Amino acid sequence: MTTDDLLTLAAATTDAPVAGAPLALVELTRSYGPTRALDRFSLDVRPGEFVALLGPSGCGKTTALRMVAGFERPDIGQVRVDGVDVSGVPAQKRDMGMVFQSYSLFPNLTARDNVAFGLRLRRQRAGVRRRRALELLDLVGLAEHTAKFPHQLSGGQQQRVALARALAIEPRVLLLDEPLSALDAQVRGELRDQIRALQQRLNITTLFVTHDQEEALSLADRVCVMNRGRVEQIATPAELYAHPSSAFVAEFVGVSSRVPVDRRGEHVVIFDRDVAVRGAPLAGHVGALDALLRPEDVRVRPADAGNGVVQHRVFLGASTRLEVGFADVVLKTDVGSSDANRFEIGTRVTLEMVASDVLVASRRIPAAALD
Repeated sequence: MTTDDLLTLAAATTDAPVAGAPLALVELTRSYGPTRALDRFSLDVRPGEFVALLGPSGCGKTTALRMVAGFERPDIGQVRVDGVDVSGVPAQKRDMGMVFQSYSLFPNLTARDNVAFGLRLRRQRAGVRRRRALELLDLVGLAEHTAKFPHQLSGGQQQRVALARALAIEPRVLLLDEPLSALDAQVRGELRDQIRALQQRLNITTLFVTHDQEEALSLADRVCVMNRGRVEQIATPAELYAHPSSAFVAEFVGVSSRVPVDRRGEHVVIFDRDVAVRGAPLAGHVGALDALLRPEDVRVRPADAGNGVVQHRVFLGASTRLEVGFADVVLKTDVGSSDANRFEIGTRVTLEMVASDVLVASRRIPAAALD
């Protein structure tokens, strides 16, 4: 993010800012030479809703955010705020607040003056600027650090200042571009909770970009999973995890294991049990199939004549993840850590299906088989 971009956002002005404006991204398309960053990408964000754009690097999520902010223009499509097309409106006229991964604070200004900077460009009186900056710094827990410069603050404190600055102009839409990725795990968790609490308290329509599924699932009202510039699935975190619409979503969000399965009518056979198929009927699938299983879909118990062997264990606190070799694949499942001593590496186990239905996909051919 350049200084010019930051100055542009800080200068954003509007006569009557209203929190909780609806945001619509309509058929956004953007190409850079032969690379299509966004491909007819559409998304509706309800007033006051927190939506996360989640996906791997290069999926188009940051391009979409920059289009909403006004730093990029679509080749085709519209960005609408409260029903008005703002695609051709300069960034400084869109009344949006943005928090960046790199903090982007002015190094020669104190925390208070950084927060008040946008208000100064809007020609607010000095007393109003000072009062508003102090209120927001108190809101983000930095009331005792108002006179400090950025180099005197920790990374988490700097990001809190950046958040307060974005909120100072009372934006109709708040944009967060991977604001937590540069922080250590503990600070990241604390700031994540604070961002969510503030967003709910202020009822600001928020669009959050991240590649971290834990952040997306814990923060957002809904998560939009992106793949190659398109929407792969948008749903609540619980629905996204429990009912992924595709193999890509199942493998990107949470943990999934691919297990080869045979068909039996409109069911598949897993561990000698008929299991219903989620979503489209099997008639639409051609060729061999894999089932995508979550760790909780499978139960294990030690058995001398079992159908699997424990190959690896990972302690996760209250639970321990087992990697079980079965039919030339490795399946991941969890057991309580208090019971984990029954599953030493090399232990034979019986795998039992717990889930009543599964997502299936065309069988993935191992790379070694292609050589």
